[in-house]
Amino acid sequence: MDYQGPQAADLADVHSLNTAFLACLHSPGTAVGLLLRRMSPALVERFVALNARQLARLARTPFMLLSFREHDDEFWDGLLRRDVSRDLLAPLERPSDDIAQLTAAGMGFLWQLSKRNPYTARVLGGASLYWCERIATRTLMELLLRVIPCNHLLEPRLADNADFWSKLLSAGVSPEREVRVAARLCALQTMLTQSPAAIYRRLPAAACNMPMPALRVAEKPERLRGAKES
Repeated sequence: MDYQGPQAADLADVHSLNTAFLACLHSPGTAVGLLLRRMSPALVERFVALNARQLARLARTPFMLLSFREHDDEFWDGLLRRDVSRDLLAPLERPSDDIAQLTAAGMGFLWQLSKRNPYTARVLGGASLYWCERIATRTLMELLLRVIPCNHLLEPRLADNADFWSKLLSAGVSPEREVRVAARLCALQTMLTQSPAAIYRRLPAAACNMPMPALRVAEKPERLRGAKES
C-alpha cells in the first residue's frame, strides 16, 4: 500500500494554524484558560516571554501545536452522542470568537485530511486512525456544530509533557536552524510515539495472558510415535 506523506499545501495549512494558535495563546487573558489548565507555571512563563521572532520560529514546527483531545475517547464518545439541536438552545459558556474560529479551521483541516489521507493526519496532528475514521463518517457541518460550542476542547498538544514543551520553547526557537530542526524532529518523535492507554484498551487480545497449549504439546510426541510405529 502506498502511504502518501504530507504535501506542501498541508504543511502551509499547519503553519497557518500554528500561527493563529500561538497568537491566541499570546493574547491577554487567553493563556490562562488554555495554557495554565495543564501546563506548568514555569513553562507558561517561558512561553509568555517569547518575542515575535521566536513565536514565528515556533509556528514553523511541522505538526499542529494545537490539539483537539484526539486521544480522549471518553470525551469524544460524549461529544458525538450529544443532541446538537438541544445544545444550540442551551445557555452554555461559549468560547471566544477567536477560539471558535480557530476550532472551526483546525477541525475542518483534520476532517478533510482524515477523509483524504488519514496517515498524514497522524503525522501532522497526532490523531489515531480510529479517531480519523470516526470524524470522517460525519458531515463537516455536523462536526462543527458539535465542536465549536465546546469551551474546553482546544488545548496545546501534549500540554502535560514538560520535556516536550521545554524542548520546543528553548531549542525549538533557537536562532540556529540546525538546532531548531533537531528539536522539531525530537518533538515529532515524541508525538508519534506517545501511547495513550485508550489505544490498547481497543486491542485486549494483545495484552492478554494467553495460556500455553500444554496438552497439545504433550500429545505431539505421542502422535509422532504412533506414526513411526505404523
